[in-house]
Amino acid sequence: MLEKLGLLLPVLFPLVAAVLVSFKNLFSEKRVPTIAIGAVALNLVFLVIGLWQFGNQDIHIYKVNEFLDVFIHVDLLGMVFAYMIGILWLFTAVYAAGYMDHEKKQRQFFVFFLLTEGITLGIAFAGNLFSLYIFYELLTLSTFPLVIHAGTKEALESGKKYIAYSIVGATFVLMGMLLLYSCVPSLNFEPGGVGMALQDPTLLLVAYLSMFIGFGVKAALVPFHSWLPSAMVAPTPVSALLHAVAVVKSGIFALLRMTFFVFGPLVVAEIGAGNFVFGIILITVVLGSFLALHQINLKKRLAYSTISQLGYILLGIVLMSERAMAGSLIHLLNHAVIKITLFFCVGAITYQTGIKDIRKISGIGKKMPITMACFSIAAISLVGIPPSNGFVSKWFLGTGALASDSMLSTLVLLLSAFLTAGYLLPIIVGSFFTKPSDALQREGNLDPPAKMLAPIVILTVIIVVLGIFPNPIISLVESIASGVF
Repeated sequence: MLEKLGLLLPVLFPLVAAVLVSFKNLFSEKRVPTIAIGAVALNLVFLVIGLWQFGNQDIHIYKVNEFLDVFIHVDLLGMVFAYMIGILWLFTAVYAAGYMDHEKKQRQFFVFFLLTEGITLGIAFAGNLFSLYIFYELLTLSTFPLVIHAGTKEALESGKKYIAYSIVGATFVLMGMLLLYSCVPSLNFEPGGVGMALQDPTLLLVAYLSMFIGFGVKAALVPFHSWLPSAMVAPTPVSALLHAVAVVKSGIFALLRMTFFVFGPLVVAEIGAGNFVFGIILITVVLGSFLALHQINLKKRLAYSTISQLGYILLGIVLMSERAMAGSLIHLLNHAVIKITLFFCVGAITYQTGIKDIRKISGIGKKMPITMACFSIAAISLVGIPPSNGFVSKWFLGTGALASDSMLSTLVLLLSAFLTAGYLLPIIVGSFFTKPSDALQREGNLDPPAKMLAPIVILTVIIVVLGIFPNPIISLVESIASGVF
């Protein structure tokens, strides 16, 4: 019983904390951000202890048959994803405590903020496809109030689009799961796949493509990507979570689980599933970059950038080589740290100046030197300039593409890198090497308060450290990839 509680506590504690925060009689509105930070920090401690002491436990929470089985089991991939969630959630909690000062309905925000952390950790802890699906759909429900937090007409329209796309994706996933279960005895996650027979490859292909499309909706796969830029009406801490940790990375995590831990690389290669999604993924990589070039809204430029970068990770999944999968996992982690830093910087600009238009931030580096220095380091890392952490993951993806004899993939990755430089580097040059615009004529330093600035600086340091000392992460993901292949 103690083992089960120890492993489930990181999932359950944020849910309990969210319920307690919702009671106005217990905590005043002003104390809610502090309580939320404390809850997320304490949950990180529970996460570390739970995985260290009880990480190998199998917990069947509710089982009807081999399909309807809510099953918890944490392997190395789940641990990596869980630690990423726990650490970045804490940074976001601290940042949000400062950012949400000028927003309404702080209590409502932090209630769903905490709920979403517990549910996202449930995705990391899921031991089979059905459990992952349950938490995956709960994630839609918990993030929907965050997307529409502003309550404006634009926010409500974006929320409707988010729900509509999510429902379509959920339908495709459920259909694929039912088709797959007709062919296999279990949907539990096993490195290299569950060992299914290829008696009906067409049925397996349909099941795989159905689930790939379904999970691909949250991973912003073209043409199911438009909900992501629309969701930028949400407060910046929500945008950062959507792009870096919770929603899109849960979609990627689900695709990794489905491809390498249910079907397995041999079966996916045998049924030729990669051939059907390869072209769409390449389009996702290039189109996301091209669309980012034309955005004048800071957050939307980063949103379309996310679509392109997620395409990198998807490409590493379908190339079906051990090195490409390792690159995909490294970029999953590196992109999370980079993109959350970029969103925090953009949020700081909006918080301090009210500016969202790229054309109005000329010279802002002289007014917000620390913020823009951190933005510059994160942007250079996203481009993939050595010795940044972005270079490490893109090097693995590029060499993985070559190992798979896919010269086209390599060329697309290089093209996208140039486009990434095209939509990020002008912001850096304009912010430091031009005179401050009329909108920035206020005197004094405009860097944000310490609650917002500290997470930005620490995350930037992490970006630099991951670039200079990548070996621990490389060893970790290579062990995951070798276990699969």
